[in-house]
Order: sequence, then C-alpha cells, then structure tokens
Amino acid sequence: MRKYFVVLLLFLLTAGFWWWKSIKLAESAPVGPELVIAQVKVTSSDGQFITLYNNTAGTIDLNNIQLQYFNNYDLASATSSKLVKLTGQLSPHGYAVVNDGAIQACYQMTVNSVSLGLSTTAGFLQVSHYLGDSPHVVSVLDDYVGWSKKLVPGAQALPADASSFLQRQAPGGSSKLSLIQIPGDGGWQSVKQLNGNSPCSPSQTSGSLGGGSLAPGSAPIPYTVNTASATLSSIPADDSDLKAPQISEVVPNPASPKTDANDEFIELYNSNAKPFDLSGFILQVGTTTIHKYTFPDGTTIEPKQFTAFYSSDTNLSLSNSDGQVKLLDPAGNVLNKTDEYTGAKDDYAWVSAGGLWQWTTTPTPGKANLVSTPANKSGAPSGSGSSTKKGSVLAAATNTGPGGGTPSAVRMHPLVLAGVGAVALLYAVYEYRHDLGNFFYKLRRNREARRTAG
Repeated sequence: MRKYFVVLLLFLLTAGFWWWKSIKLAESAPVGPELVIAQVKVTSSDGQFITLYNNTAGTIDLNNIQLQYFNNYDLASATSSKLVKLTGQLSPHGYAVVNDGAIQACYQMTVNSVSLGLSTTAGFLQVSHYLGDSPHVVSVLDDYVGWSKKLVPGAQALPADASSFLQRQAPGGSSKLSLIQIPGDGGWQSVKQLNGNSPCSPSQTSGSLGGGSLAPGSAPIPYTVNTASATLSSIPADDSDLKAPQISEVVPNPASPKTDANDEFIELYNSNAKPFDLSGFILQVGTTTIHKYTFPDGTTIEPKQFTAFYSSDTNLSLSNSDGQVKLLDPAGNVLNKTDEYTGAKDDYAWVSAGGLWQWTTTPTPGKANLVSTPANKSGAPSGSGSSTKKGSVLAAATNTGPGGGTPSAVRMHPLVLAGVGAVALLYAVYEYRHDLGNFFYKLRRNREARRTAG
C-alpha cells in the first residue's frame, strides 16, 4: 500500500511544480506583439515596401518570422497568398524593410530585397513568429493590416497619391509604436514618400543599410532612389502586380542521342492570369562556379504556362555532380531557387512536387511534373506517384478569423492550462473518492494490526 501513497505524493508534487512554472512563464511573457507592421507602400510608383518594427528588448531572428500576404482584405474572398521569405537579425527596437525596388535607407535597418507583387486594389498582410525551437509547429500572430482602393469597413483606404504610403500610428495618434498592445491596434495615416534626390539629414548616413539613429518613437522612411540614376535595373512595369515565375523542373544530364549543349533545360511556371515579362531577369546556375543568363527584352511566359529554356538558347551548362538553379530579378535579388542536387543520372529530372525537390525518371518539358521512380533498381532516387506543379507556394491562412474577418491572436495563457490541470485533478479525486477512502482505511487497519502483533 505504501507504494500507492508514494505515487500519489509524486503526482501532486509534479502538478504543483508545473503550476508554479506556469505562473513564472506568465509573469515573464512579453507585453504586446513582438513585431509591428510600421509602414506599407502598395502603390507601384517607385516600388513597394513593408517596414517591420521590433517591439522587444531582444534581437529577433527573421528566419523565424512568417510574413504572409493575401490578395484581398476579406480572407474569404482571397484567391491566392504567399509567404515572404525574411532573413537576417533585427536589433532591439529596430526596423526591417522588405522592398522590391532600389531604396536609400537613411537609418540603420535590416533590408530584405524580394519580389512583393502587392495588389493595388485590395490586400492583407499578417506577421507572426514561431514558438519554440525547430521543428516549428505553432505560430503566434503579432500584427496585421488590410487595405483597399475603396473606402470599406475592415480595411485601410490606400492613398490617392501613387508616391505615398501608409504609416502606422499607435492608439491616440501617437507615433510611439511600443504603445501598440494587441494585433491590429492603432490607426494609419498617409505619408508622402521622398525620392533619392532629397538628401538625408547631416546626422544620418545614406547607403543600403544606413548609419544614423532614430529619435525615440519615430519611424524611418525608406527613400526611393531616382531610377534615372540608379545602378540597379528596374522590374518591368507589366510585372508590378504579378507573382514571380517558379522554377519547376531542371534536367542536367539528358540521355543520348540528346546532348548537354542543346538539350539541358530549366523550366519556369507562370502562375499568374497575365503574361509575365522576363526582360532583364536572370537564370543563375552552379554552386561553386557560377554561370548566368539574362533574358533578352521581349521574353515572356504566357499565363498558367510551363516554359522550358534549353541550353541551346541560354548557353548554360548544368553540372551533373552537384548544382543549383536560381531565378534573379533585374536587380540581382533571388526570387526563388531549387534545392541543391547531386548525382544527376541520364535523363533524370530534378522537379518540385508536393513542396519537395526530388528526382523523377520522366522529364516533362512544358507540362505538369510527373514523379516516377524505377522499380527494383538500386540507387534510384526516391519518390513515387504523380503530382501537378504549383506556380507558387500558397500558404494556409493561419490565425485568421471566420468569414474573412480580422485574425485573432490565439495565445493560451499558462494559468488557463494550470487551472484546467487542477480541475482535472480535483475531478479525479472526486471520482475515485470511495477507492481513496478504502485505501486509507486499509492503511490504518494494517498499521493497527502491526502494532497489536508487536
């Protein structure tokens, strides 16, 4: 009987420890969102950008941040979405700018240059962070904003001036973003964007990363670079509202009688409903030795089409031993890339299917990918079945409310979990009260019997 008493005591001690730990976690939990969306420029004039503010006293690893875009402020009506890849470290109470054009950052900022393609009609952005270490499973919503060209409930009206952007305000109209306590809190105002011909103040340093400091509570403004004097090429105007093509298939080692010089190919997929202008975009191949091909003016991919670009036209040589392919915008920013491959066998294709890069024995230039593996063949690449290519990664709408409403931050308080555990324990004691009474009764009888026998 003694062992049952010990087990019960250990259980109660364990429950008490987790209760105490939950209280400590609740006391140490940060107040307010970790990241705040500080600025959004949606109009295509001089490029688009998003500015994020680190609302904590610690450095944030942007690789653990999810920045997600939907093409409608009403999520129930959104037809596409994508995750914007972020990299780098964001210093405490610092700013990160995500831009698709050349900018002049007068302040110290973390800069990520990517292809945004934000809709100028309606859209929605949300930023969240992962909980815990890898593998990342649970994410917590930090902030969000929706916009519309028209004045509608639940969305910010876009500025009428094409060169203006939306600037965040804390509740009460304050510019101190640290006052924002819940996602979506505060308001927005229209701010005129200056161009690169307007110099930064003497206390600031121009350049890609900046060097100046910000006054307390103020937000930075990414100044656009005058495109007439910019050294970076611009993205074609027809592509301003489109998603970048996806690399969908690569054949590094075509089988005889085909040749490497003529029949190696890289396939791109245009997921948009409009043609995509590839003029000035770049294909880059290799991991150690790099080769590039720049698409000539007038090169386009038709909507919802797969297009293979052969080595006979690009003069690109794909390695059979190890390699990788990247698609760059005219400014040299990486839009998407394949996973690195090794050991390309004759006529095997390196394809994207089901969110994974894998080998298939069935190349399909200009068509949807077909993943197939040889039967009973040692050393053949893994993977089976078939899959249709996807032109873009459409991320699930996590942390969003029903019916396209505003998302809610699902954050279970540790005290709630502790309370549930306590209720479960009390219920168990009540449910087995007779068994516990018999247990203690027998325990007393056994002790009395031992005393009598002694």
